[in-house]
Amino acid sequence: MADIEALAEKLSGDISALPEERMRLALLCKTLSELNPEESARLLDAVYSKDPEDKPATIVRSLMVDDEGVHALLGDAAYNSIYLAALRLNLTRISRLFTEFEPHKQGISGYEEEEFIRMERLSLGERRSLSKSQLKKNIDMLLSDPDPVVICNLLNNPRITEREVLKIASKRPNSGRILKLVALHPKWSKRYEVAKAVSLNPYAPPRISIALVEKMLSQDLLAISEDNTIHPEVRETAKEALSNRGKKGKGR
Repeated sequence: MADIEALAEKLSGDISALPEERMRLALLCKTLSELNPEESARLLDAVYSKDPEDKPATIVRSLMVDDEGVHALLGDAAYNSIYLAALRLNLTRISRLFTEFEPHKQGISGYEEEEFIRMERLSLGERRSLSKSQLKKNIDMLLSDPDPVVICNLLNNPRITEREVLKIASKRPNSGRILKLVALHPKWSKRYEVAKAVSLNPYAPPRISIALVEKMLSQDLLAISEDNTIHPEVRETAKEALSNRGKKGKGR
């Protein structure tokens, strides 16, 4: 049996020392794949049980937002085995990270009436081209676009600001694909207000929100736990995270 606490400490340190997200994710999944499923589930639980202020652990926890990346690197068998092990060990916090819940609210992003009137004559190709434009008016015009490629171009546009990204992350209704693009973006996912906006959006994929909840401040955990528009599993995760911080006496 591996010394899980020591392994969690070493893994967090090793991952935080790596310069790129893809390298960090690869090391996390390699480590998990070399353990048996029960040890993997316990390892993740040990990382998630560390103090919210523990920076190396925070970096590891942030990797779990990319569920598709974790799944692809682990493979179906290992991914499902860790999920089942977490269920057997009653590690609900971990099993939720491996569960694909339906969004609490269904919907796709689209235009408000005035936006639609303004944009209806532009083709998809024209909108994708405009989303790379440096003109502020074009960026503002496309913030509600339903096409993921348009939104991806906007997120990568050097002229876009956090205020505009927050409009995308907060938009209701919105599509899960677009909110996931925001949550996984190399730059904007690091901004606290952006992560909070996605976690508070009832149209976000719940598994994404569950992973994001772990980085929220205590006052925001409370808001999430009391918001009935949010998926029950996300609210429950927020309640448990808040309770755990209270027990440790280290709310943020």
